[in-house]
Amino acid sequence: MTRCAEQRGLTLVELVITISLAGIIGVPAGIILSRQLDSALRARDASVAMSLARQEMERLDSLVDGSDPDTAFFCTTDLTLGTSGPTPIAGYPRYSLTRIVSCQTPSSSCACSCSGACGTGLPTNARNDVKRIEVWITRSGSSEVLASLVTYRTKYVLFGP
Repeated sequence: MTRCAEQRGLTLVELVITISLAGIIGVPAGIILSRQLDSALRARDASVAMSLARQEMERLDSLVDGSDPDTAFFCTTDLTLGTSGPTPIAGYPRYSLTRIVSCQTPSSSCACSCSGACGTGLPTNARNDVKRIEVWITRSGSSEVLASLVTYRTKYVLFGP
């Protein structure tokens, strides 16, 4: 037998060239794959956060005055959540909700001056204050805002003479 017929496999030079080419091609491909995965996760977070913010705004829009204290929206002076920080969202442990309510009328507390139960007609001392409501969705344990929505609400706005 000849020596060439007995030798099977790669030489050291061929092996080094193969490993070098795999590294040259593999490292950029790994970086691209990593960035694609990061972008997909960020897009999912942004989509879920925006859905949660919209859900909270819809919930606030559905609140009406009545005898139920949870639905007496305008007879609640402070609708802020998590005064010490963001509040976790039930069913979504990765996200937190912060709601900021501020009065847009100068020198006013936006407190409801209703006497008796809210929703029983226009009281004589009704307040026409405008409340600015901000909803922020953040990732739990982070201060990065993933979604932010703002709306304005008022009550007892009378049009005409």
